[in-house]
Amino acid sequence: MAEIRPTMTDDDVMDFVANGYVVLDEMVDADFNERCRNLQQGPAKETVGSPDFIREVLLHPRLAGVIRSLLGPNFLMPTGGHHHLIDQPVSGQDWHSDGISGLGYEINELQCYYYPQDVNIEDGPTMILPGSHCRAVNRDALAHYGDLAGQLSLVVKAGTVAITRYGIWHRAGPKLNHKPRSMIKFSYFRNADPRRRDWLIDSEEIPAYRDRPAAPYTSGVESYRDLRRRIHTWNWLCGLSEEESMAHDRWRPAYETGTQPVEEVVLQ
Repeated sequence: MAEIRPTMTDDDVMDFVANGYVVLDEMVDADFNERCRNLQQGPAKETVGSPDFIREVLLHPRLAGVIRSLLGPNFLMPTGGHHHLIDQPVSGQDWHSDGISGLGYEINELQCYYYPQDVNIEDGPTMILPGSHCRAVNRDALAHYGDLAGQLSLVVKAGTVAITRYGIWHRAGPKLNHKPRSMIKFSYFRNADPRRRDWLIDSEEIPAYRDRPAAPYTSGVESYRDLRRRIHTWNWLCGLSEEESMAHDRWRPAYETGTQPVEEVVLQ
């Protein structure tokens, strides 16, 4: 069994809880990138499940360390994937989410994008919307959105892997040339609910979630809803029970969060 060490800290995980993505720049070796550029478009089960891909990509210490931190020690490895290859000019895709965006606040699946070649802005880079990963969405309505404040184009060097929380809003940007743009997509899965923090910690004392700046596309009310979602996710990742989570929630006054089992209530 491969020994996989976590690489994220409390602050790193809080960043992911808020933004829904991590980018590992130039992770994969140049020789292996070259081998992966010549794959056919479509299902990539044989490639992703191969010993070389497992060694060079899936269990690379930088990638596996992030996965271990967010999904726990006994996560489920991908045995297949999909190769997205665009080799001609296109206007780009509509915004969409691959999962049912907004389905719970837990982190149970991490979807990864591996780029075996440089991707420049004219190559039709993947675009993501940080912070969109826990938002309920009507996909028909989402497809009508154009440019969004805060959107991020993944303009990256060869060998880069982006890790996203399944459900993040994304699309392929406009492609202006005939240069092949390759991306191999695959997912890791959680195998058990978290019982404790599974990443690098400095203290056994669990810190309260420290909020990140509001997404530029949110209103004041929606920013507060984002905060509530993030606190829920953080407490769940830390293995806190519902009662512990309420006691741990510094964003709500104590008079709102105190609880007592109903069987202990005695009417005078």
